[in-house]
Amino acid sequence: MKRLSVDDIKTLPDVPEKELEIPEWKVSILIKGMTKSMQIELGKLLDDGLDAFEYQKKLLMTCVVEPKLTEKDIDELYQKDSSIVDNIFVAINEINGLGGSASADEFPEQS
Repeated sequence: MKRLSVDDIKTLPDVPEKELEIPEWKVSILIKGMTKSMQIELGKLLDDGLDAFEYQKKLLMTCVVEPKLTEKDIDELYQKDSSIVDNIFVAINEINGLGGSASADEFPEQS
């Protein structure tokens, strides 16, 4: 196996993408994994006191590539079936190597 060089870093593959089918709605969305810098940025938001629900919105805005979601779009999405929306979070966690679910009650409240 070749040893990684500094020049190799520029040509390494980016984060994975996945077409996520939502059969209940007969649609699909494109999601992607997070880069390390995205992960750090989201972590800083939690350190700054962002609550779990706002964190989830930022996660959707970061990881859903198509369609590109705004906060208003996410507010509208939150009016839909929670189990389907939670499945989107599960898929985002899986593509980021985290597994499990991402329902809001799993995030500790920030004080």
